[in-house]
Amino acid sequence: MGVSRWLLRKIKGRNKERMNKHIEVIHQNSGRSKAYIKFDIIRNFLVRGSGYTDYFRGNYIEISKAEKDTFVTAKKFYKILAYLNDDRYIVLLNDKLVFNRFFNEYLKRDYLNLRECGREDLKSFLSGKEVVFAKEPNGEGGHGISKIVVADINNTDSLYDELIKKNQLLVEEAIIQSDDLNEINPNCVCSFRIITIYKDGKAHLVNNALRINQDESTVIGCTNDLYLALGADGRIYGNVIDDYGKVYDSHPLTGKKFSEVKINGVKEAFDMCLEAHKRIPQVRYIGWDIAFSTKGPVMVEGNEYPGFGLVQHYKLKDKRTGHLKEISDILGDEMKNIKL
Repeated sequence: MGVSRWLLRKIKGRNKERMNKHIEVIHQNSGRSKAYIKFDIIRNFLVRGSGYTDYFRGNYIEISKAEKDTFVTAKKFYKILAYLNDDRYIVLLNDKLVFNRFFNEYLKRDYLNLRECGREDLKSFLSGKEVVFAKEPNGEGGHGISKIVVADINNTDSLYDELIKKNQLLVEEAIIQSDDLNEINPNCVCSFRIITIYKDGKAHLVNNALRINQDESTVIGCTNDLYLALGADGRIYGNVIDDYGKVYDSHPLTGKKFSEVKINGVKEAFDMCLEAHKRIPQVRYIGWDIAFSTKGPVMVEGNEYPGFGLVQHYKLKDKRTGHLKEISDILGDEMKNIKL
């Protein structure tokens, strides 16, 4: 796609309501006029290819040109992943059915592949289970997922037909979340993103972020969430924030104080992802999604093109540098091979 078409698509695809809310927050924090902020967002978009969310999460209104150069933008990220990730192997990540088979030992739960299994297999799978989740093999961002209470099923054959029609070909046993996270929000299984990069025969940890719903939703979503980073000791490293950079001391639903949070199994989760990445060195940049269950950390999925915005949100760790610096620190001189 040419640069002009890419720019036009980004402009047409912007969420005006969300952009205006970002501008309002920047205005309140910086004291700059909204007119200037809009102008500066457009200027940075034309010069750097950074969207309004990039501008906001990087706190571009306050940082220097050199600091802006350490942040990933969509254009740069495409080029980085085109260099690092071999397209011939990404099916191992972007198809959940293939992923589950390839990384089965890290799942620690039963699942059924409706590409290969029929009605009687579904009946047998559901026997003895209380809750399962049906997923589209290529679904993203919490979309294409249905929670199924087994006791509420009237006709298994009808359910089978419905799942096939909706392309929900993966049926998984429900993950029972650990008490550590249930104390924060027991309504859904939280998603822990771990980013690793493969370099010189070794996987390296780059960054992480835990996503927690603020409300009673049973499926983790892309909005109305809280985000935080965890150290290997299970303690929160930095701030707990929402999409607009508001910092939280406690969870708004349960009142759990974040200063008291300690999640068991974080180091084990880090080690799991580093070990799993050795199996697919051809895809050198991976965002792993992990859940903390009563069986310990379990793998949910892997992403060859994970979102980068959250991990470089300036409020997450009160940093003035971005994700590009983290990538460069690992790749070293190899970064010269990527024409950004």
